[in-house]
Amino acid sequence: MGMDDKPMHDDALPLSLPPVNIEPLDDWLHVRPSVEDEGTGRLVLPATVQMNRLERVVVLATGGDVTDLNAGDLVLLMPGHAVELRDGTKIVQREHAVARVRD
Repeated sequence: MGMDDKPMHDDALPLSLPPVNIEPLDDWLHVRPSVEDEGTGRLVLPATVQMNRLERVVVLATGGDVTDLNAGDLVLLMPGHAVELRDGTKIVQREHAVARVRD
């Protein structure tokens, strides 16, 4: 068996993962990055600046204790407080959503 002849394992992750179907509990939010936030701007910022940049996300679902946000709201999150899921969405506690973006 050559170096390129590796056995295939059934437990390998597929190239395209299905969306995560979750229901947030208590004061948690399920969010995804805002399309408006992806790819905007042409400047490359130093890591120290990027760490302090608020992240724009769209709320997908809210836990039962969240009364001031709804699915579809565009909010700003404090960086570094969300847990990323396998499909690119995130869960984050309500206290880390610092503002709602209004049109």
